[in-house]
Amino acid sequence: MGSRTQDDIEQDLRGVIAEIFPAQQVELTTETPLFNGGLSLNSTQMIELTLAFETFYDIELEPEMLTVENFATLGSLSGLLLDLLEDEVSAV
Repeated sequence: MGSRTQDDIEQDLRGVIAEIFPAQQVELTTETPLFNGGLSLNSTQMIELTLAFETFYDIELEPEMLTVENFATLGSLSGLLLDLLEDEVSAV
């Protein structure tokens, strides 16, 4: 993937979310909550989103990473993905 910034990842996530939840009409900012307001995802949609970005980035999240904190906002999720992608690059 090369060196991506958190902004790049947020942009990618906006595209993934638009693709899997086309009826969603929320403007997604860094602080947009993914649950309780904002996107108002439920647990099934969180799994759909997780599978979509795992496929998009060709990564796999460990079960312990599936926390409310990591999925709280678009920013927290993109931060998690940034860390994972940087670990992937440094492991190569």
